[in-house]
Amino acid sequence: MNTPTLETERFILRKFSENDLEALFKIYSDKEVNRFLPWYPLKTMDEAKQF
Repeated sequence: MNTPTLETERFILRKFSENDLEALFKIYSDKEVNRFLPWYPLKTMDEAKQF
């Protein structure tokens, strides 16, 4: 998929990369952060890779 990058002076929104995997897992594995999302929290790094 061709995901555009949006960039401003203070913000960059881009497609996830392998370098983001650890941070993504940390956020999506936290039960409190994701308590209103029925398909989370993630339990393994493999689940984060599939995201």
